[in-house]
Amino acid sequence: MTPNRLAYLFLLCLLLLGCTTKGPDIVPVHGTVTFNGGPCPNSGMVLFAPISAAEGMSLRPGSGNFDTDGKFQVTSFERGDGLIPGTYRVRVECWEKLPGDFEPGVSHVPEGFDPGELVIEAGTREAVEIAYDIPPKS
Repeated sequence: MTPNRLAYLFLLCLLLLGCTTKGPDIVPVHGTVTFNGGPCPNSGMVLFAPISAAEGMSLRPGSGNFDTDGKFQVTSFERGDGLIPGTYRVRVECWEKLPGDFEPGVSHVPEGFDPGELVIEAGTREAVEIAYDIPPKS
């Protein structure tokens, strides 16, 4: 076999392997963050830390950035792809003053605010929409 044919055969095998490899099932997740029912005072991020994955799935964190409109799409692998089915601990960050090397930050999110957990069921095919309303600081 000529080197060109070997190279062609090698590329064909790679292409076939790439087409048959299936990644994890990802569920699109998007939502909105509001502050006391109104717009966000600053841009921020919603973080999803995996607690447990659905059977046969791997743990993978996700996050979604939001602007003052509060809209976000969650990313785990590629921009806006969503989350692997499982249970996630949720945290919302929105900073008035970012933490520095030796200074604590000032958050718009009240200390102790807990948005809870998000559960994405295995086999879910439709996008999941969520909303978090941050209460005012006391």
